[in-house]
Amino acid sequence: MKGFDEIQQLWQGQEPEPNVSFETILKRIKGNKTALARKLYWQLVAVGITIMLLLWMCITIDFSTWTSYLALAIMVGCICYYFFNQIADYRHINTSEHLLAKPQDYIDYLKAFQQRRNRFNTRNYAVYEACIAIAFMLYGVEMYFALPIWTFIGSVIFIVFWFLICHFVFMKQYIRNENERIEEMIENLERIKGQFRDA
Repeated sequence: MKGFDEIQQLWQGQEPEPNVSFETILKRIKGNKTALARKLYWQLVAVGITIMLLLWMCITIDFSTWTSYLALAIMVGCICYYFFNQIADYRHINTSEHLLAKPQDYIDYLKAFQQRRNRFNTRNYAVYEACIAIAFMLYGVEMYFALPIWTFIGSVIFIVFWFLICHFVFMKQYIRNENERIEEMIENLERIKGQFRDA
């Protein structure tokens, strides 16, 4: 990290609290920031591949109903919205290390970032889920005519089950893990902010 040595020297020049290693705290903060940025990066890669796959399907597959094309358009729109929000959050967290020189500024920045992520992962994600569900229903018209009835019913049950698992299990765990990582960064900064004079 650029400036890591200068920050470490500033902290080492001050009287440390018992059992607190500034180097350890800096490494934890940097490690949490890097892990969060890496997670967002790989999500961007996965979402980018999904967008390309959906666009390829739209061009190469000849659907028999107009609802399938509308479903694909809704999915691409939703996933692009998700993609661009993830890019913004990736940039915000990835370029935040300059704030390490002022722990209180970094704490305020992380709290604002956490609120923005929580809003995105709850309210915005609910709208995203609803739009994706509508897209699946529209595509269901095509599936109804193309599949045997029991295969169609099984597919609908699987999709509903998958939505419920994603919403009530995976998304809750995702939000909890992300909040824990950000909270740990904030706690580490809170531990040392009283000892660290503004650069």
